[in-house]
Amino acid sequence: MTLKTICIALLLIACIPPVAAAPVVQLTNDSAFDSYPFWSPDGNRIAFVSSDGVHAGIRVMERDGQNPVPVTDDRSWNLFTEFDPWSPDGKKLLFLSDDGEGLNLWTMNPDGTGRVRLTESGRIVPGLALSSYGADWSSDGRRIVYTSCLFDNAAIWEDFVATAANGSPAVNGSAIRMEADIWIMDADGGNKKPLMTDGDARLPLWQPHGDRIAYLSERSGNREIWVMQSDGTGKAQVTFSEGNVSEYAWSPDSTRIAYVVAAPPGTWPEFSLWVINSDGSGSEQLTTGNWDRSPVWSPDGARIAFWSESRNQTLWVMESDGSGLAPLDTDNSAYMMQQWSPDGTTIVVSDLNDLYAIRLEDPAAPASPGFGVAAVAGALLLTVCLLRLRRQE
Repeated sequence: MTLKTICIALLLIACIPPVAAAPVVQLTNDSAFDSYPFWSPDGNRIAFVSSDGVHAGIRVMERDGQNPVPVTDDRSWNLFTEFDPWSPDGKKLLFLSDDGEGLNLWTMNPDGTGRVRLTESGRIVPGLALSSYGADWSSDGRRIVYTSCLFDNAAIWEDFVATAANGSPAVNGSAIRMEADIWIMDADGGNKKPLMTDGDARLPLWQPHGDRIAYLSERSGNREIWVMQSDGTGKAQVTFSEGNVSEYAWSPDSTRIAYVVAAPPGTWPEFSLWVINSDGSGSEQLTTGNWDRSPVWSPDGARIAFWSESRNQTLWVMESDGSGLAPLDTDNSAYMMQQWSPDGTTIVVSDLNDLYAIRLEDPAAPASPGFGVAAVAGALLLTVCLLRLRRQE
């Protein structure tokens, strides 16, 4: 090997920036189970659910974890699961609360004042699967689309209420037939109107900056994504999958939808991530062979974060076309419930015990100090090599 080759190789090695773990900051540290974090639209606050295992309350804190304030009492169920509680202007929180009449939708100010009950006779039972029973704000904050759930076994419901009062709720979920329809109402609870009444539509999500509503339905056999206008017209199937769609998320510009497909029965079990244009064209599989879930778009729509149950790390990030797949290099392999900050620099996560902020990048920050040192060392090394080469000539 010539001296020139050695110099070039050493220079390349010296200039490689060191790989550092993403900075992780613990935001909560208490005896409660903290989960379901959601950023305020301005990125200054985080609302989350805090539970003692029997009751669940809502808290709001600053983005750095300071000044966590309980905004609901801890004597009942107050929570949100798969829907963002913040109104588009950040002035209201939408949440589910059990006031003895079942879980109903409410709104309140972020400090807990101004509570308004929006629905009546809710029957979403805590302890049963809350998956896919959601609600969502319109982009202008004037309307709310939501899932209305009906249960046809009143005796089971009464047993649940009785046991819940003793602090040990127990329900035979298989004895309750759950029907889910999609309704729409004004933000104050007025002008309620059913949009879907066939009993199998759920998880409605409003199109960002648009007037269409996506939802999950099994009317074609599999559970697929459908869309409709906000007046209930123009229903159209978007996805045509071999398995059932379990989760999905609009891209920020509303042109695409990321979604999770479960492998069909009789095949190797997996949950794969896909993207599709919102008109149903251009479906593309992004991951395969793993249990990948909960896709979350970056604010600019360029990347997708998700968590995996089967990979060596749980949190992953990739480009929206599936390229550049990489784990978030942290020391904890149990993070989930990820939410991207509005400025795109931080992901807040839960490990089902506490909340953490993972710093991804800071556009205003200077280059990595490690890289700067390596670059200087590389420049000095290059100078020495060139001098020695010149002497040989």
